[in-house]
Amino acid sequence: MLELAGETEAQAGILDCRACNAMAEVCRRLRQDGRASALPLIASIAPGAETQHIALLKSGVDEILVRPFAPAKLLDCLHSRLSGSRSLRSRPDGPASLSYGGVEMEIDSHHVRCNGREILLGPIEFKLLRHMLEHPGKVLTRDELIEAAWPRNVYVGPRTVDVHISRLRRSLRQSSDLDAIRTVRLGGYALEYRSGPSEKDVAS
Repeated sequence: MLELAGETEAQAGILDCRACNAMAEVCRRLRQDGRASALPLIASIAPGAETQHIALLKSGVDEILVRPFAPAKLLDCLHSRLSGSRSLRSRPDGPASLSYGGVEMEIDSHHVRCNGREILLGPIEFKLLRHMLEHPGKVLTRDELIEAAWPRNVYVGPRTVDVHISRLRRSLRQSSDLDAIRTVRLGGYALEYRSGPSEKDVAS
């Protein structure tokens, strides 16, 4: 799968996760590969695989389906992901680029830089950051972030939002000593640059 992701123009990846096949590690390596870092990844797991569920979220998967599920659900999921990616790239009414503090985002090319250094983000993290850049300093609730970054027909819990925000926060910290995302207890998250020690990451 790692070889094919770099050799072909894949539109999405589906990970058939079993107890013995270490798909979380495959997902992590795909996210680190510049050729596949933005590829939508959907994982299929067995019921009751909570540990694997969290490992996949932390490694960069975009969506998880618990077996058994109807094939139509997977197709709907793929259609939502792919149509969402296309609409994000082609929105005519939005700005061509966004910036705040040391963060710059080019909407059409999906390039993100922090303090001049390019960082790689998955599709969900890109959409979360875009929404935050469009509302700098505003405290955004988890419900607002879910509406901005996930398809409407997919259930997303608060813990999933926290995991993706944690991943975005770590990516931004690779190029900055400042904690750009502020956690507001019982409120949500805000994009703002502050000096001083970082707050405890609720998703770590």
